[in-house]
Amino acid sequence: MDLATMIQVVQSHGYLALFFIFMIGLFFFPVPNELLLMSGGWLATTNLLEPIPSFLIIYLTVFFHGSILYVVGTELSKRTHFSKFHHLIWYKRAERGRELLDQHGLKAASFSYFFPFIRHAVPFSVGVSDISYRKFALVSFSSAFIWVGLYFLIGLYFGRSIHNWTTFIDQLLLSFIIIVSFLFIYQVIKKRKRNIKMNKYVE
Repeated sequence: MDLATMIQVVQSHGYLALFFIFMIGLFFFPVPNELLLMSGGWLATTNLLEPIPSFLIIYLTVFFHGSILYVVGTELSKRTHFSKFHHLIWYKRAERGRELLDQHGLKAASFSYFFPFIRHAVPFSVGVSDISYRKFALVSFSSAFIWVGLYFLIGLYFGRSIHNWTTFIDQLLLSFIIIVSFLFIYQVIKKRKRNIKMNKYVE
């Protein structure tokens, strides 16, 4: 769905359309979820929507997104033939999420939303594990609130200061690249420091 179509649908159906667009978009839209969230912030600067209800609805879609993945993981874990799906991308993501859970425990859910693919893998893998939904929700959706808020506010800021749509998209892409680059560099530095400590320990 392009942005012009999104605007038309929201114009016709308001917050209900916003809910379904983001519910579908988080799973299937071929754009980074961060750009989708920033677009929501931009929509909240128009006369179509208000900022606070828009933010709450978008956060609600993220809540449902994570809950659905958790439930799917829980149901699949009960089936003995789950391993037969090892060739599917969702199985591979579940394995990746499982590795993170083994390394970091439930803390993996607290940072999963800040990384593409991992935000889908970890809720799914937590569902496969024996971790209760209440514990998962408490940790994961607290983090998701910050994640949604960050990108929503970026879209809100640029939406209020930039009225040309093309310029707005360029600024969103630039902001997204800067944030992702920062997170990547942070992870590289963190991993390098960990490796240095491990090498010293081995020596």
